Amino acid sequence: MATLSIGLPIYNGAAHVRNCLDSVLNQTFQDFEIFISDNASTDGTQQICEEFTRKDSRIKYVRQTENIGAPGNFRFVFEQTSSPLFKWMAHDDWIDPDWLSKLVPLALEQRAIVFGHLQMATYDGVDMAHQANCRKMEYKGHALRRQITYAIEPANLGKANIIYGVFPRDAITERSFEIFSGFGAPGDVMMLTDCLRQFPILFAGPTRLYKRAAQPRAPGAIKEKRPSVFERTMVSQFMTLEPPSFRIAFLACYPVAVARMKFERKIRRILSRRFES
Repeated sequence: MATLSIGLPIYNGAAHVRNCLDSVLNQTFQDFEIFISDNASTDGTQQICEEFTRKDSRIKYVRQTENIGAPGNFRFVFEQTSSPLFKWMAHDDWIDPDWLSKLVPLALEQRAIVFGHLQMATYDGVDMAHQANCRKMEYKGHALRRQITYAIEPANLGKANIIYGVFPRDAITERSFEIFSGFGAPGDVMMLTDCLRQFPILFAGPTRLYKRAAQPRAPGAIKEKRPSVFERTMVSQFMTLEPPSFRIAFLACYPVAVARMKFERKIRRILSRRFES
């Protein structure tokens, strides 16, 4: 059995999955398996993935007969693997060659969820300025403290991307999937908040996961309405999480969450101007 299982849920990822898989296969740490679940893609995803299975016996590929939704596909790749450590991989992300060699030993030694640095990139794969870049995302100490520290952190600092870190397998439970699928878009943040009740999130050092930005809107496309501060701080979602002590502590710290959100918005504007110039 491999030390690490990598689950790759994918839908219409032909444009980027080759770069993703190459970055995994080029890791200095090699004791892993890759399980790909194709969510009934309609592009060339199947052909590319089958090409990789012929190259490397560690890669398994399954094509769903119908689209089972993103949460269902995330669950499927987890349930089809059994290694003591687990990692999700997004088909349009890629990682530094030492990502696994830095994260895996720490996850085993400390029995913790482990992440490195995040580097935002344009849709075309070019590094871009962003306040989430190269932050030390670490949440440790008492369980409630680490939950609250994570919850009040602005979402635009990249905390949702820890879902692509390395997990001890037992950190991901049936409850994790219920939360992940029950909250829609912020399900990853809610799941990680719940995981922090039992496991810390540790920083493994300066190795990067590259997160590709969404494809730019077509000219003339209708701009989406900006979410309110309440929506961006996810207050309604956090107020449904257990235990009650978490909800009380979150309410007490909520003014800090709002202040940080407004401050980080200003920083983002400054970075955007510098990047554009």
